[in-house]
Amino acid sequence: MEVYTQTISNIGESILEWSDPENKFRGHTEGWFMTDFTTAFSVAVAYLVFVFVGSAVMKSGVAPIDPYPIKFFYNVSQIMLCAYMTIEAGLVAYRNGYTAMPCNAFDTTNAPVANLLWLFYVSKAWDFWDTIFIVLGKKWRQLSFLHVYHHTTIFLFYWLNANVLYDGDIFLTVALNGFIHTVMYTYYFICMHTKDPKTGKSLPIWWKSSLTMLQLVQFVTMMSQGCYLLATGCESCNRRVTASYVVYIMSLFYLFAQFFVASYVKPKKDKKEA
Repeated sequence: MEVYTQTISNIGESILEWSDPENKFRGHTEGWFMTDFTTAFSVAVAYLVFVFVGSAVMKSGVAPIDPYPIKFFYNVSQIMLCAYMTIEAGLVAYRNGYTAMPCNAFDTTNAPVANLLWLFYVSKAWDFWDTIFIVLGKKWRQLSFLHVYHHTTIFLFYWLNANVLYDGDIFLTVALNGFIHTVMYTYYFICMHTKDPKTGKSLPIWWKSSLTMLQLVQFVTMMSQGCYLLATGCESCNRRVTASYVVYIMSLFYLFAQFFVASYVKPKKDKKEA
């Protein structure tokens, strides 16, 4: 166990040294709960183990499980949490004079956004319950590469942000993603209570495709912000993390766009042809 902890810790430190070789963008959050790489990596590994082992167990003949009371509490908690983070991001920006235009100030000693960014990062572990419900309900179509990749990587990427890029322009990410997730968990909550009494399946909700479109708009906004920071050479921007962020968001945009086309564009086209 000690060897494992030391090895993972060394890997985490190497990532941080590569991300911020001059140690200009980190220090304030050091020692905060779950900001060590050993914990973050272990949580991500436990999540992936559950995906594969849990899926194998449920496929072995176990009947689907629908823990309605837990899902009810979870969706309500997510709506409240994500709405809070969205509003708080706006208030933090207002109090500190941040604007939607990139290149806001970054402070390593008195970071206004740090507490909120840490909460945002930890909330990505709370999001893992989405996958737990999918596996327990044996909803294998929802357990896609996009779903698992998104949940695993965004948790680990915001571990990096919680350590290196926890102030300044990152407030916009929290505001955008918090808003999208507020809408998304509202949608999930509605789905729980709009089921066909005969089949027990959720009835289609007309604005489902609009939710995916909102996510794509979010990604375009995030990529635009990152590209602007890199192009203008903003001094309060960590170039290595920002460049990695842009590439990562591009991967999400590509996967979500694929999902949008497969789910909403192709079915309409096939229907017209038929």
